[in-house]
Amino acid sequence: MHSILLITKDKEYVRSISNRISSERYRIQHTIDLIDALNVLREQSIDVVLVDSENEDMDKAILTKIKDTNPNAIRFCVSDVQTNIEHYLPKKLNNSQIQCNKSMSMDELILLIDKVIDIDQKVKDKNLVNIMSNLKHLPTVPQVYFQMSNMIMNNASVEDIANKLEEDPAITSNILKLANTAFYNAKTGSIRQAIMYIGLTNVKNIILTNAVFGNDGLDPKTRDLHWEHVMKTNKILNGFYYEVLGKKLNNNISSVGLLHDIGSLVMMSNFPVEFNKLINQVNEHPELDFHDLELEIFGFNHEQLGGYLLDLWGLPYPVIEAALSHHNPLNPNIINQELVMAVHIANHYAWKAMAYKKYDNYLDEDVFDAFHITKLEFENFFNAFVKKL
Repeated sequence: MHSILLITKDKEYVRSISNRISSERYRIQHTIDLIDALNVLREQSIDVVLVDSENEDMDKAILTKIKDTNPNAIRFCVSDVQTNIEHYLPKKLNNSQIQCNKSMSMDELILLIDKVIDIDQKVKDKNLVNIMSNLKHLPTVPQVYFQMSNMIMNNASVEDIANKLEEDPAITSNILKLANTAFYNAKTGSIRQAIMYIGLTNVKNIILTNAVFGNDGLDPKTRDLHWEHVMKTNKILNGFYYEVLGKKLNNNISSVGLLHDIGSLVMMSNFPVEFNKLINQVNEHPELDFHDLELEIFGFNHEQLGGYLLDLWGLPYPVIEAALSHHNPLNPNIINQELVMAVHIANHYAWKAMAYKKYDNYLDEDVFDAFHITKLEFENFFNAFVKKL
């Protein structure tokens, strides 16, 4: 049984959830303020904390305290503002992990909670956590990431943030590379202007990507190959959204392509011999399933590992899902199906753009039907777009 803590003064909302949710699957607790909530969290194990938004300052205080004291609890923020919350992304930096409208039907909310818990169980699998604790080359979040987060939370100026980032030439270089891609088209050598173009969330994601690619257990040739792959994946992903789907990917997750495959990199840095054997085995026997072999050899696959790390680092659920499910994009338990399907396509065609066939390059062509386009229509876009890469 899972436990949910509701922090709200709206008794009718509590009653609605309690009446609709399965009492066999969930136990509901209710408090009206942070002090009572912390007492419950101190005494009991809570899986999901759902905060009914009253004002930004209060939300921030409650969610930040819960993150600090109970980091394993999933933090929902529910708002009664009648707006479209794309990808269930938090609108503000208030330490919620997922946000939804209070107008959402109870059935939709309960289904969303079910799916989020399913993700949480996958990335917090005990066997995976035990294996991760013994890895020699496991990337850690660099200090500059926490410094950046604190500066953003304290409304630091772009000038101050740029000055901090310029202390690390590798991060600065990668921020400029992203800003000057065709998607952002910044055409700048200024880190300040680059930040304005790509946004602070993408800057933070680049810092994390840099930490993974700077892993000292990674072969330099492998590092360069996979950096090219994730850059191309990200460009194709954003191009697909803009030119084919006719919309711009939410800026908070527009660098998701950079982070989708970090699990592979960590596996390669920790198990280089075994991973190469696996790749050679699949190349020699195409009928074998790459992910089944990963599970057989390692006890987990690179998607689970990537999801685990991104969850550990506190990234939004859409980014975690893209890492966790980009090879199984039609899984009905996925929350952000459109995004995961798009990453699946972009991942495949990034390898195709590199004319590199050594790694697993599976494509589920049913995703084109889900997007209401044909494979030919996508490849017409791709053949024109690849010239810009």
